[in-house]
Amino acid sequence: MVGKSLNVVRDSRGALIVSPLAAAAAQTPASASSEVAADDQIVVTAKYSEGVDRSLDVKRNSDSISDAVVAADIGKLPAFNIAEALQRVPGVTIVREAGEGQFISVRGLGPNFQAVTFDGMPLAYNENIRNSGQSGRQFRLQVLPATLIDTIVVNKSATADLVEGGIGSSVDIRLINPLDRKSFIAATAFGGYEERTDTVNPNGSLTAGWRNNEETFGVIAGISYSKREVQFDRLRNGWSTATVAGLGAIRVPGDVQPYLELENRERISGIVGVQWRPASGIEIDIDGLYSKFNNETTERRLTYFIPSRIAQLDRSTAVVEDGRLVAGTIRGARMRNYAEYMDQAHENLQLNATLKLDLGGWQVEPRISYAQARSDLDTPIQRVQYRTANGQGGNVTFDFSNDVVAEGRVNSLFTDLDLTTGERMIFESFAVRPINSEDVDKSFVLNIGRNTGFGIGGIDFTKIRFGGQYSDRFRDYQRRDRNNAVLRAGATLTPAFLQFPVPANAFDQSIVNGQPWRNVDWNLFNANYTLGAEFDGVSPNASDLAPTPADLQNSYRIGEEILAGYGRIDFEAAVGAIPVTGNFGVRYVRTRTEVQGTEVAPVRSSTGVVTTTVTPTLNNASYSEWLPSANATFKLSENVQFRLAAARTMTRPSLSELRNSINTNSVTVTRIFNEGAAALADPTLILTGAAGNPNLRPYTSWNFDMSFEWYFDKFGAFTAAAFHKDISDYIASDFETRSLAFAVNNGSTLPVNVLVATPVNVGDAQITGIEFGYTNKLSFGLGVTATATFATTKLELDRRGAGNQSASMQGVSDVSYSITPFFETGPFEINVSYTYRSDYVTDAGALVTSLPTPEDVVSNVQKGFGIVDLGASFQMRPNIETFVQAVNVLNQRQVSYAGTKAEFTEIHTFGRSINFGVRAKF
Repeated sequence: MVGKSLNVVRDSRGALIVSPLAAAAAQTPASASSEVAADDQIVVTAKYSEGVDRSLDVKRNSDSISDAVVAADIGKLPAFNIAEALQRVPGVTIVREAGEGQFISVRGLGPNFQAVTFDGMPLAYNENIRNSGQSGRQFRLQVLPATLIDTIVVNKSATADLVEGGIGSSVDIRLINPLDRKSFIAATAFGGYEERTDTVNPNGSLTAGWRNNEETFGVIAGISYSKREVQFDRLRNGWSTATVAGLGAIRVPGDVQPYLELENRERISGIVGVQWRPASGIEIDIDGLYSKFNNETTERRLTYFIPSRIAQLDRSTAVVEDGRLVAGTIRGARMRNYAEYMDQAHENLQLNATLKLDLGGWQVEPRISYAQARSDLDTPIQRVQYRTANGQGGNVTFDFSNDVVAEGRVNSLFTDLDLTTGERMIFESFAVRPINSEDVDKSFVLNIGRNTGFGIGGIDFTKIRFGGQYSDRFRDYQRRDRNNAVLRAGATLTPAFLQFPVPANAFDQSIVNGQPWRNVDWNLFNANYTLGAEFDGVSPNASDLAPTPADLQNSYRIGEEILAGYGRIDFEAAVGAIPVTGNFGVRYVRTRTEVQGTEVAPVRSSTGVVTTTVTPTLNNASYSEWLPSANATFKLSENVQFRLAAARTMTRPSLSELRNSINTNSVTVTRIFNEGAAALADPTLILTGAAGNPNLRPYTSWNFDMSFEWYFDKFGAFTAAAFHKDISDYIASDFETRSLAFAVNNGSTLPVNVLVATPVNVGDAQITGIEFGYTNKLSFGLGVTATATFATTKLELDRRGAGNQSASMQGVSDVSYSITPFFETGPFEINVSYTYRSDYVTDAGALVTSLPTPEDVVSNVQKGFGIVDLGASFQMRPNIETFVQAVNVLNQRQVSYAGTKAEFTEIHTFGRSINFGVRAKF
């Protein structure tokens, strides 16, 4: 690294940790501006390029193929969101929620395929609780504060000592080591502006570190607070085939839904780290992290029913293009006015303790960790539905004749019924769903190593390592559904309950000719409704309600026990005049699972009476895997190296996929409860469900990697890598019809045939790709960092009863790239980042069933999307700077389509976000 003095050490995982140090502590060449103060301390202007430089040092000195994002200084990651900082790493793309990065994909494999650790130890996983879908092992990066993180390492090739679980990558999130820095206090304060809600909220962090003069004891602690008020508009649609009088069989739009989401996001986080070296050869490290992320969410939605009212199409208004109805008017339509409210609380606690001993040349390192992730609904999901009677929804006009996917908007969507008065709207239901999820991981890791001095045949074995891991994970997921909220005694449902104004700018960018509407007033509903005798109010926790058979079917508990052992040997050799370093080893892993669930089935007696049988279930499973790995680095010259790597890796099934439960559509549950068998007469009723499979095996993959790395003398590098992954036991959905028991409000049970998707190991997949990285800076301060990834995939599923079926892999873009030009001069710096990923499939695009229809195998595709972000800062004094960061500068919208770009399925608008504030360090 150029431009500042450094402390360079290897951590327990063999990665290089680089941090600023006093001038006398290192002898690296200095070319960037720095000052030597009277006490011989260096005051560094920590610019964007210095973080890039530190990242390249971590990559260069790693013992495997990896990349890193490193803070230029305390609180100076290149983004305020960890996922958004990682999107500039070659091969990494991100999944956004409301425009904010939430999950990452690496080399085409989604969030479930990434093993995320905190300082090398397993994390617990928060669960999705905003609907019935579950994310399982996907770590929500938005719960962690970027201002408190020092380094994020993305290991793309495996070593035997790494915690297994990531076929895509192993991502390690690291704090600052207290003894690596002099005592300091660092603070960041900024305002966060959201364009769609036109709000500014305070954000900030405070971090302090202290070490004694002997540099044997150090402490670091920090706290971070952030708040965002966001609005994002989703215009959703589906397509189906219908026979229309006079037009024949044509494709028609589905039930079109303007779907507005308003969120108040608040996060408070804290970190603490202690490092103590009481004597030579002894070190004690303790790290802790706590974060609580609250997300108060309000969804306001209209539904324009089209397929079920297509017989009322005014044929004189119909516009048919290429066999698709793209515009027309429904005379005597049907409308639904829907609202949903919840207050999510995601809480994370992580405690790590490490003892490092040097016992006569043996490095012995026992480590323990405790991780807990709670995802609770402080206010449960509350759903209110109003609708018009058939034929009473006015005349609905739609015009999708423009190039919707390219433009990110439709020409028109409205009804001539006044939606601001509640006229003709009939109250339909008020349903409540509490969900509580807890995930706990307790792990013990033992690493033992020793430098050696023996060799065989010109190969010097420099170090041996061996050790093991024991992890005990427990997941408890509890869900309750109540569809019987009733008015309090003396309360009356009035038109005022449906008179809350929807923001005037809702869908102003995605619908050219739309309409205003009013929606549910949550204050009135919460004050005037209860769950009857079961609960006084409408905000219970799951533990407040006795589970019904349906609740038991939707809930589960999973225990997972992992026992692993490994051996690793580091070596040095030469191929001709080329020095070679590397490592090889093997990891053995045994996993045992215990899944507790409930089977609920309707039973019809000889007299025709239907009763429900409830049977507790307990499923035990186990599997073992051998995971060999090898890495070699060829030093072609002082600044050029070539790497080869091969490994077998594994990813366990998602925890939610292991559940022995079945989740059905919430609207369907509510309608059957209220209407009984009459609800089944509606052809638009969604009769599908999702189940788990306790007997799933893990994904396994053989991975082959190579990389070329050329590091420039003063700053920057050019890197190129190729990778191939051959994945076995790929998991996809198997569909079968099951008879499920639905509760009806008269106390009876209604058996209904539902198409249930169950995950099974049915396929093999291959991913092959190349990735490039380039970083450089000219002498006058202009520089660039750029990355690009090109990937191809192949997925073959063994479809039950019908042979092999080719399908598309989820989340894989053929092309993704980022380019970040930056300019640094004196106290000023600016960088502009453009990241892009091409079209990718958001579902598997295949149903594993013996009788698929053409519509079954139509993939939903996210259109290629690029986003521009900006960062700038000005150094007012050596220890104080002002800054601004902007996300989605060009106000881009995301669009998806079904199979063909002629059939859009969603337009997503989330607007711009701007942060502006000040940093200080003392």
